[in-house]
Amino acid sequence: MRFALPFFALAIFACGEAQESNSTVDQGVANVPDAGSSYSCNETTRRAEAEGDFSCGDAPETVVIDDNGRRFEIFKYEASHPLASNLWAFPCATVVGDKYEAPNQPTEACSRPNVIPWHSVRWTDANAACEAIGWRLCRRDELVRACQGPNGQLYTFGSQFEGGACNVRDAYRDPGQNSSTVAPTGHFADCVSREGANDLTGNLWEWSNDRDEADGSARFYYGAGWKTIAERHRDRDQACDVESRIPGVSARSFIKEYVGFRCCRNAP
Repeated sequence: MRFALPFFALAIFACGEAQESNSTVDQGVANVPDAGSSYSCNETTRRAEAEGDFSCGDAPETVVIDDNGRRFEIFKYEASHPLASNLWAFPCATVVGDKYEAPNQPTEACSRPNVIPWHSVRWTDANAACEAIGWRLCRRDELVRACQGPNGQLYTFGSQFEGGACNVRDAYRDPGQNSSTVAPTGHFADCVSREGANDLTGNLWEWSNDRDEADGSARFYYGAGWKTIAERHRDRDQACDVESRIPGVSARSFIKEYVGFRCCRNAP
């Protein structure tokens, strides 16, 4: 049974050794869901531990795309965890140092502004979070079309690369970090598609639900991200249709701090 989580401020918790933190200290952060009476960072499972089913408590913010008569609905913002704040994607989440995953509990995918989007997420957990609200992971063609807009532009902001328009190439640095990081959803005012979706270029790369015909267990993610990976330094490497393929042998366990997702569904 799902429930709406109460909203108040969480204590900021630096994850190291497995330990519990009462989440009742006001740090001056508004609209932060409560993780329950306590949570911990389990060093064995590398997951945050908190009680739940975790639900968003409100409907996702979305946009509808009309692609020559084929209509679909897509999250306006990159998917976030119900426990997300403007400081973290979920309890124990970090983008530097030790990596943790979200609690291994039934969880809904949310779409809301000004929170850290859900990174360090396995494809299976992303898919389950979309299905928990009756949606699905977006397909490649949906992600690319929503990013490119009706005119098929190369980037979500236009046909020419604009440094700083979206969170690529060190465009965002968290005040508490010395290097580039993921930004809160909707932080970049110019990183908006023609139809109103945010961060389809940059911020997090995004899982799709496509499969490789030759390797049905392989997975893909799209859209470039805040972290420049491999040798992808050219402007063209930040475009809407850029993809990365994770082979089946690695896809099941693959998590990265620069990969997230959003959800889609057919629209009438």
